[in-house]
Amino acid sequence: MGIGRYRADPGIDPDMGIDEMRGKRQFGRGIYVRAICVIPALMIAGCGPSDMVSSADPAVTLRSSVLRKIQAAETQSELDPNSRVVTSGPLTVERAVEEALVASPELEQIAARIQAAHELVKQAESNFYPRLVLSETYNTTDNPVYGMMNIINQRRLTPTTNFNFPGTQQNWSTQIGAEWMLLDAGGRQHNRNAAEQNKQATSSQLAAARNEMVASVIQTYFQWMQAMSFIEVAQSALHSARTDEKLGQSRIDAQVALKSELYRLQTATAEAEGKLVSARISVSRLQAAMERLLARRIGESETPQGVSTSEEANLKNLDLDPDNLVEKSLQQRPEIAAAAAMIRAAEERVQAARGDQIPKVSAHAWYAIDSEHMDASEDSWMAGIAATWPLFEGGASSSRIRQAQADLRDAKQRGRQIALDIALEVQQSGLAVQEAAEKIRIAMRQREYARQGLEELRKQYESQTATVDALLGAEVAWNRAQVGYTAALFEGRIVQAQLRRALGEFADGMKKGQP
Repeated sequence: MGIGRYRADPGIDPDMGIDEMRGKRQFGRGIYVRAICVIPALMIAGCGPSDMVSSADPAVTLRSSVLRKIQAAETQSELDPNSRVVTSGPLTVERAVEEALVASPELEQIAARIQAAHELVKQAESNFYPRLVLSETYNTTDNPVYGMMNIINQRRLTPTTNFNFPGTQQNWSTQIGAEWMLLDAGGRQHNRNAAEQNKQATSSQLAAARNEMVASVIQTYFQWMQAMSFIEVAQSALHSARTDEKLGQSRIDAQVALKSELYRLQTATAEAEGKLVSARISVSRLQAAMERLLARRIGESETPQGVSTSEEANLKNLDLDPDNLVEKSLQQRPEIAAAAAMIRAAEERVQAARGDQIPKVSAHAWYAIDSEHMDASEDSWMAGIAATWPLFEGGASSSRIRQAQADLRDAKQRGRQIALDIALEVQQSGLAVQEAAEKIRIAMRQREYARQGLEELRKQYESQTATVDALLGAEVAWNRAQVGYTAALFEGRIVQAQLRRALGEFADGMKKGQP
């Protein structure tokens, strides 16, 4: 009956033996079953085209990207396609902050770390799901034990098989296995929570870096404006020195003064010219610092003109009570939130380490297809549950717990140190604002007195009732007063930005209309 059934199949040669006919019929089944296992596994694993890693030299890439920025046109009348920030017209502090936040490599680094932390959360969450593994193995052996295992797995064992000398045997095996942790004393949940807290800490670090970036841009911007104002002061001083030099020349021409007076006045003019050169170089240096923050060149049309320096009202209206400042800063500073998240993450890792000493229960199963020549495949399966309890690991589990506890203590003390540093920083910033407000008030009076004194001495010198030493002294006093007043005004804006940074008010950027 069996032979007749095989011979009735038009696809079977009547001269074949029974084993050969069975092998031909089962060859197709072996390939088909393997395809059923492998193809879906490849689809699940996402074996599509992968992202190729660039093989370009990183140093060359970095040089190219920087040179493209540096060699860009100095004037830009269109929108920047990357940041969508208008780059035409005079550069304002608000626009400078907006551009710097977009162009900052540091913020991009932290954003990448946030993405990496997010992926770590996903990896921790993946431990809650079963693990499937597909494997394809091939082996050939003349070892009796392994050879017999191949024969048995392929269902080819016969009464005439020689157990001592089964001959050289080979096996193709396709296996798909599954493993699922059922109980682990909450270790997976604690690890997932720790990863989530690390992600929150990284997000807070991004807010802290943004807070620092905004304050740095504002400080550099106003230092740049301050240097430009010093140019105006230096030009005014040079004009005054040249006026005095003309007066001295008139006195020489009238033969009422010695040549030495003119030489001293000419020396003062040369000093004023040197100070003007230094002021211009200082502007160039600070503009370069601004370009570094913006990651591009600043065109001539973007240079601010006629910058207002009046900031006394803002300084006087600030709440500078130390207790209020400290409380507000500890509530708003992202560094506090980051430290708290790191402490919570450390606590979760302590719990996860303690869970290593508790028994774990897992389930496992596999399904395998074995064949000698990728034909006549035979399948088998196995399923089971395993419980593991580490009774002795040489103290490794206890050591991991102690390490996690030490990390927790470190995180707590680091958070305490951050809080103390912030409290000190905000108090010092408040005192700096008070000092700046007083300096502005005093510098204003000093400038007015110096201006009146210079005008009076200039008239006296012209009428030959004052010496050249008195005139030069009045010029020096006026220049110092003018420089001091200008510096005090811009210093007021800078310390105000530092106070806002200490309070964490720039963590979300800078709102328009708030210098």
